[in-house]
Amino acid sequence: MSIDSFEKISDEKQAAIIQTGMAEFSKKSYMDASTDEITKNCGISKGLLFHYFGNKKNFYLYCLELALKQLLIDVPQPDQTDFYGIIFSYADEKFKLCEKYPSEMRLVNMAAREMSTKVLNEKNELIVRYMVSTREKSQQIIEKAIAALELKDVNTEKLKDAITIYLGVILNKYLERYKETPELFFERSAEIKTEIKEYLDFMLNGVVKEGVSS
Repeated sequence: MSIDSFEKISDEKQAAIIQTGMAEFSKKSYMDASTDEITKNCGISKGLLFHYFGNKKNFYLYCLELALKQLLIDVPQPDQTDFYGIIFSYADEKFKLCEKYPSEMRLVNMAAREMSTKVLNEKNELIVRYMVSTREKSQQIIEKAIAALELKDVNTEKLKDAITIYLGVILNKYLERYKETPELFFERSAEIKTEIKEYLDFMLNGVVKEGVSS
């Protein structure tokens, strides 16, 4: 394997190889993805691909890490001042990244469901590492959103954890719904945000009439 050799070739050739790899890995499971298809479509020999990356697994992980870097880069702090404005301004920036990098988005979506033991541990470690790296920023956004609320006397740390968990569960619902058609997730983002606001309203405003106990 010679990653250094790969990174010394022209940016145009690098991009062609990586984009072809991402296209293949984003449409098929790891085991079904074909390096023959990849090399044919990007115009290099299989031997050269393996010279650069050693094997299919290393190439897959290289493509996945690049995709994660693109989709999980830092986004600007929201300039909104109300709770929902802050939350959805941040979400909109994430949506824009996914629309800008559709191949990367589809690859990460596919990788999240990849169960092949040949890559399972390494790809999970990659995904977790990059998700952890964005957790601090997400927590800052939620803290800013909470600060915009007129709160009762509550533990704000627990509230922050509760909103984080709640939002995670809600988003997972939509990711599961659109896992086969992730592009629809972004096409319907306005509708989804309206639904997310309804769910958050339940949490923030409550649904039990005053004086009614369980």
